[in-house]
Amino acid sequence: MAVRLMTDSASSIPQEDIKTYDIRIIPMVLVDGDRSFSEDQLDYDEFYAHLAQVDYLPTTSQPSPEQLRILVEDVLDAGDDVLAVLLPEALSGTINTLAFVMDQIAEKRPGTREHMMLIDGESPCMQEGYAVLAGARCAQAGGDLARCAAAVEAAKKRTRFIFAPRTLDYLERGGRIGRASALLGGLLKLVPILTIEDAAAAAYTKVRTYSKALLAIRDKLASDMRNSGGLKEICVHFIVDREQATIFCKNLIEPLVNRVVPLVQVSPVVGANVGPAIGLVYETVDVIAPLRGESMLSRLSDVRLPDIKLPDIKLSDIKLPDISGLLGRRENENGSNTPDTPLRDVENSREPSDPHSKEQQ
Repeated sequence: MAVRLMTDSASSIPQEDIKTYDIRIIPMVLVDGDRSFSEDQLDYDEFYAHLAQVDYLPTTSQPSPEQLRILVEDVLDAGDDVLAVLLPEALSGTINTLAFVMDQIAEKRPGTREHMMLIDGESPCMQEGYAVLAGARCAQAGGDLARCAAAVEAAKKRTRFIFAPRTLDYLERGGRIGRASALLGGLLKLVPILTIEDAAAAAYTKVRTYSKALLAIRDKLASDMRNSGGLKEICVHFIVDREQATIFCKNLIEPLVNRVVPLVQVSPVVGANVGPAIGLVYETVDVIAPLRGESMLSRLSDVRLPDIKLPDIKLSDIKLPDISGLLGRRENENGSNTPDTPLRDVENSREPSDPHSKEQQ
């Protein structure tokens, strides 16, 4: 009896790894208007080119319970165990649906409960993917379900996902950050460097230019390699900007890590909510320290602006000009004051209305 890893397509695991470890992929679904697309049917480059031309974000949808049931039962029918690592509940309801499906299978097929396990991946993209691969390698080496699950949990503590979006518009439109945060970042011309914490985008730091953001990402990698025992796995993630991601990889990352680093395009289910971006996912040898990023708004709002000192002014020192002569008021027949310009003259000065409007009323 072997252990088969199962995950969602949002993990962005390269096809060669999926084939090598026989990983079962749950295709996530994108909804664009009245059309639905399974991610395994999409050309990623074409999708992102289309996304750049529209002013809305496609939505996502879960696979059906029946699709999930078929995937799980296919593994069980082959006499193998199922270890599923999925997107966290905060990002997708698929993990809850699969838990429900597994409960149904266990009820219908007594004795199968101990052959199924479900783990929260706690992050999208290859941060989830490296946890899956750790479990798959353990399974390939003959590990049982418990050992493979332990390998997944250990890998989650050694990974980092850090990236810089070109704009905050997509994150704001997708509800990942607030409108105030997006506006503040745009007004101050800041490039945020984001990470994933507690299943949400959190700001690690911010800089003034995109080139400085990429340098800061490289420097964080170098620091983590020093402090966490070295590097096990790494990839350059990108959304849309393949050319710049290649330059970043060849000029900044590969010389640092002294190895060939793969470029991995981010799944459209994730990329549609982030927009053009470049970043890294890596796994260190030892446990990696969490960044404990604060919310986007609090991190952006701590930028210090220049102090402006105003002179002390007393209200008694303020002299207002005499404007009584400008009012041109006159006494009416009842002795009250009325404006010099009659109301009917103000009305007559407006744009002429439709001459037939009163007749139609």
